Amino acid sequence: MPTQSECLLKKLSLCLSADRKEKWIYFLPICIAFVVCLLLGCPARLCAADTLNYLDYETALQKGKEAQRPLFIFFTSPWCYQCTEMKRKVFQNKEIVSILNERFLLVEVDVSQNKKLKEDFRIYFTPTSLFLDIHGKPIIDVKGYIPTNRFRKLLRYVSEGLYKTTQFSAFENK
Repeated sequence: MPTQSECLLKKLSLCLSADRKEKWIYFLPICIAFVVCLLLGCPARLCAADTLNYLDYETALQKGKEAQRPLFIFFTSPWCYQCTEMKRKVFQNKEIVSILNERFLLVEVDVSQNKKLKEDFRIYFTPTSLFLDIHGKPIIDVKGYIPTNRFRKLLRYVSEGLYKTTQFSAFENK
């Protein structure tokens, strides 16, 4: 027959386990709310809007026809200082990133890795920023570092179709 102290210990352990179950029921909604907050406010999700959405060339060309959006191809190389500066200064500007992601399909080409595209478009200098129409025909290419304000004008020039009636130099000087 169990002693009185054993009975007391058994009752105490039952009380504690019941108490834990009750606390868990109250704790569960807090856990769910925390997970929801993490999913909705996830920094990776917020940063995704601040990064460029690059595609491979063939995919971008196909989607460009379907979406009726021009292509922006950025020819770069790992040893290119001006390429690094474009990525660091121009392609980190939230307005530029937003315009590029919304109005263009983007392709980044490392000329040391993709020699075919380099030869197809006769790229001999990095960085080269090349814009193509929805059919894959070149609109304009600009060699070297492009400051943010000039790049913004270039994006407007291409995305609004102004290249069909005006030379970029004339548009830029307005």
